[in-house]
Parts: sequence; C-alpha cells; structure tokens
Amino acid sequence: MRRVPVAVQVLGLLIAGAAIGQLVAPAPRIAFAGKAVTANGLTPGKAVIWFGVEHRVDAEYSGDMTQRYAVDTAGADGTARLDLPQSPAPRSFWVAVDLDRGALAVAAPDGYRLARPVKPARLGVGQGAQPDEILDDRPYLMGLMVRPGLGAWSFAGGDGGPRDEDGESNGHLRFALDRLDPLPGSPAAPAKLAGNDLWVLIDPLTLEISVLKGGVAQ
Repeated sequence: MRRVPVAVQVLGLLIAGAAIGQLVAPAPRIAFAGKAVTANGLTPGKAVIWFGVEHRVDAEYSGDMTQRYAVDTAGADGTARLDLPQSPAPRSFWVAVDLDRGALAVAAPDGYRLARPVKPARLGVGQGAQPDEILDDRPYLMGLMVRPGLGAWSFAGGDGGPRDEDGESNGHLRFALDRLDPLPGSPAAPAKLAGNDLWVLIDPLTLEISVLKGGVAQ
C-alpha cells in the first residue's frame, strides 16, 4: 500500500479545516457601549434587525416600558450599531437578527438574567385560507417575527385588546400572522408559518423572553 507522507497529510488537514472555517459563519454577538448596543458576526452588507424592550424605574418607583425596533445594514466587517438616546436600561433585553441567514443574538446589560417562561407561546394552525396564529396565555406580549431572506414584522398587544383575534379578556391571547406590522423594507406579513421563521417574544410584565423557530421553542 502506498504511504502518504505525514507532511502532506497535515497540509491536507489544514486546507480542509480552513475550508470548513470559511463555510461556517460566526454566530452574532451583542455588546453594550455607552449609549449604544453593538453586534458583530453579521453578514457584511446585509440587513440586521434590532429588537429591544427596556423597563426603567425612576426614584419614585414609577415604571416606564419602551420597545424598540430598527433595521440597519451590517458593515464590511460584519458589525452593526444601534444608537440610543441614553444608556440601555439595566432591566432590558436586546436582540439582533442577521436577516440573510436567520442567525440571532440575545443579550441583557450588566448580566441581567435572561429568564424564560415556564409555558412558551405556541403555533395555532389556521384552517384552509385562515392565517396561522401565535397563541399564548399571558396577558400582554411584545414580539418580533423574522423570515430569513424575506423580512421582519413586529407585534404587541394584550388579552382582549385590538390585536387579540378573539377580542375577549379570557386568558387566551391570539396574534394572526398576517396582521403583524412590517418593519421598513419588509413586505406584508405572510399568513402561514414557515419552518425557518423566528419568533422572539417578551413578556414586559415578568421580563421573560423566549425564542421559537418554526413555532417550536428553542
């Protein structure tokens, strides 16, 4: 049997490793810098979707809840920056999604806990031409839906409110997919869920966050 020199074997492994490294894109990461949130590991020149929810409490213990959505373009170095009017609230969640490949990062400043709900949202399959729905049993939710390569849509509402499909305060919150609000550059929301769709849902009352892909909790 013909033997391959060790040096050639090592060179082959190095070339293969380099090729694999080029194929596997880095996962996005979020950092905080003064009055900004930054992300790296994004696809250069492609859209990045930002979603944030902040809960501030003043000296008189009065709470202020703010939700933020933005669309930006990653730089040539795969980074993006979201400038804010003030430093991110200590109690806040931030999400950056690479729209091109559907990779996302979730972070909170100063080590604030990333709590998940005991019972996450679930998919309600619409019959026939009826739209699919995001179903949940909590009183109020804020969220983001992303379909990689296509667009992103926001939503927020409470049980019995105008965005709740049954319109009743009955402990069942229902968001119809085709009624979600398109972010800049996105088409009207699709009526049916795709297997690679991402949902990011935040409960502003308990500050719990969940991520679902194709309607399945991650």
